[in-house]
Amino acid sequence: MNKQAKKALLFLLSIVMFVKRLLVGFFQLIARGFSRLNGLYEKTIGPTFYHWLYTIQKKTRWVSLLKTSGLLGFFGRRSVLQVVLFSVLIIIMVPQTKLYTAETTKIPGRNTLLYKMVGPGEQDFSVEDYIIEESLPPVAQADRNWRDGAISADQSTIVGEVRPHVEDISAISVGGTAVTKPTILPGNQLPTQEVSGTSQATERKSVTEYVVQSGDTIGAIAEAFRISVETIFWSNNLTARSYIRPGDTLKILPTDGLVHVVARGDTVSSLANTYDTESSKIIAFNNLQKDGSDIIIGESLIIPDGTKPVPKSTYRVPESRPYTPLTDVAAPPPSVAAPAGSGYLWPLGAHVITQYYGFQHTGVDISGGGTGTSIYATRAGTVIKSQCGWNGGYGCYIIIDHGDGVHSLYGHASQLYVSDGESVTQGQTIAAMGNTGRSTGPHLHFEIRVNGVRANPLKYVRY
Repeated sequence: MNKQAKKALLFLLSIVMFVKRLLVGFFQLIARGFSRLNGLYEKTIGPTFYHWLYTIQKKTRWVSLLKTSGLLGFFGRRSVLQVVLFSVLIIIMVPQTKLYTAETTKIPGRNTLLYKMVGPGEQDFSVEDYIIEESLPPVAQADRNWRDGAISADQSTIVGEVRPHVEDISAISVGGTAVTKPTILPGNQLPTQEVSGTSQATERKSVTEYVVQSGDTIGAIAEAFRISVETIFWSNNLTARSYIRPGDTLKILPTDGLVHVVARGDTVSSLANTYDTESSKIIAFNNLQKDGSDIIIGESLIIPDGTKPVPKSTYRVPESRPYTPLTDVAAPPPSVAAPAGSGYLWPLGAHVITQYYGFQHTGVDISGGGTGTSIYATRAGTVIKSQCGWNGGYGCYIIIDHGDGVHSLYGHASQLYVSDGESVTQGQTIAAMGNTGRSTGPHLHFEIRVNGVRANPLKYVRY
């Protein structure tokens, strides 16, 4: 190549370099303008647009889920199944509501085979209801005791009095069918034994045994023997919810009160204080000596006008738990159900699992306690990542290296208490539960990674 050619080539190269520098300077000037515009965008409307975009992505993430997992994975999600079941219920309920509100002149069931077999037949007249009134002779009604529990008011309160007999309403034949009255609950019958109304309280001094008859109630029996219902309860170990049946034997005291079996240390005055009565009544009714010193251990004494003492409540108000700062909370001890020799602790002060490890979920979601619940280091190690931001959906998260290729990850935290490179001990409070990143509510996303491969955390921890 001659000298003139070289000069021409160098001139062209210098022109190219000049154009290059010109273009570089021009684009640098444009870049500076865009950087300033980008900074202004980030400080003003950028976060708002990002928030809108993130909200739209959350609302429409089912579309991407349908594309990636197919129909089986999409309809296998809990939320989708709930919506489907709710829709099915609405589809079933709406026609039923229209059925009940529809006006129709037809009687339901007229077109069935059973109605044609046993119905009134082909007739032009309608079935009428007949009301039969039966006249009864006037009977003087006495005041009923509220404790009888009887429905009818035609029962006499005097023992042995014969009540007027009411005949059953006869059947009415209409079109080949019989319309009969329902069975009416009869009034309770009083004891059939003849007892004088004045001799019970004055002459009878011993306990009587009464065999329950059909139709008896405790109120009727108590009224017949002129004693209180509570007296029958206490002497037979019954309560207001107890049942009596025909053939049962009841102990009937001669007066209101209860029976006490004398124990060691009992005196007449102590019994009177216990059952809220007078010592003189106990002595007189049981024919005791004047001071009541002749009572014998094991003897049954009738306590007239006594009342059964009410047991005192033994409820104790629990002591309030002292408040402990968040950073001083210690992790719970390992459960006995944890795998033998695993050495891992449950990472959160709550135990509600909202999503398990699976094909589409890389860890375990734990909730309960709300935002601020303490997150613990499942095992001692070194923090290799502690940062806040979007972080691929993890939000504020921490990764701890436990050695032997095992890492643990704690995502969606609201606060981080440790930094990169910091050594942590097992059970140390490292963060607080939150709702950052791709999260629909406060919870902890907990992962275990072995040599970079995600494993089921429940193989290492139990609660």
